Amino acid sequence: MEAIELGENIGNLGSLVRSKRRTIGYTQAEVAQRVGVSTQHYSRIERGEYIPSLQTFIKISQVLEIDISGLNLNKGKGISSTMYEIVSLLEKFDITQQKAVLTFLKTMKTPA
Repeated sequence: MEAIELGENIGNLGSLVRSKRRTIGYTQAEVAQRVGVSTQHYSRIERGEYIPSLQTFIKISQVLEIDISGLNLNKGKGISSTMYEIVSLLEKFDITQQKAVLTFLKTMKTPA
């Protein structure tokens, strides 16, 4: 997998994703179908008009074989490889299973 470098500017995401898609030789429609979004939605992401949800971003990174494990998305907190693996697993669960995991995680949360 190729690493992606956005630094502090997530606005570069669209151009970086577009570049990687073109290098691989996929059309926007092919990526959109594999990710599970409309071609219009994916096109807006590439143009920088829309920043995808984390779940969609992870799917895009998987389709385009982009390593996002060290990416800084949250005010100095990178996405750890463990967090990346958790989200990747959760996306395979149905909504009932996801809610069960969320309920469990909330019980594990340390009181403030």
